[in-house]
Amino acid sequence: MDYRSLVAIPLAALALTASGADKLRQPDGWMFQASYAWPQGATHEGGVAPETENSGQRALTVKSLGQRQPHEIGGVSQYVFGYAGRRIRLTAQVKTAGVDGWAGLVVSPGYTPLAYLPFSPNYATTPPLGAAGCADWCEVSVVADIPGGDDLGAGVANVGLALVGSGQAWARSLRVEAVGQDVPPTTEVFAAKAAETARAMTLQGQQWRAARKTPPNNLALR
Repeated sequence: MDYRSLVAIPLAALALTASGADKLRQPDGWMFQASYAWPQGATHEGGVAPETENSGQRALTVKSLGQRQPHEIGGVSQYVFGYAGRRIRLTAQVKTAGVDGWAGLVVSPGYTPLAYLPFSPNYATTPPLGAAGCADWCEVSVVADIPGGDDLGAGVANVGLALVGSGQAWARSLRVEAVGQDVPPTTEVFAAKAAETARAMTLQGQQWRAARKTPPNNLALR
């Protein structure tokens, strides 16, 4: 493992939509996110599927750039507001191809981008939920509770399409709605295996950095 990639993880989160891999058109109100592999850059690309631009029914897509690791994630999502203490449902038709990890819809409370959820300190307390797509178009839904409270991310939900590992996924006919307590929440936690890997990588990265402690350099600015 190249531990330099662990140092780059927090920095990569600051430039999610500035990636050179971000070649697909970004629809208004949506954002693309991808994990980072040092030194190659973003691991995925996402946006509007070009083949659907003139089809009358545009679709989002996320695809891997080459063969990816099982903890590497790409996502296209948007923040929706005003759902503090509410239960919401994200529904869409989803199709996948060549997926060796996981691909589907995700709902996550708060502002953490989908691609970085496994590294989020809130992952265990407010886990993101997901619903996998099919090899051909099928309708899937994710139902999740959005916490209230005074936190910065209270009442915010990040909803979208994500791909873990290699392959490609599409989503169309997306809709978000509030539902009653009679609608059961989704039980599948998004990127659980990736989160295990992320925790191990974070611990190893901390140990690596601690072993390489060095004094500050050239504080006199000579």
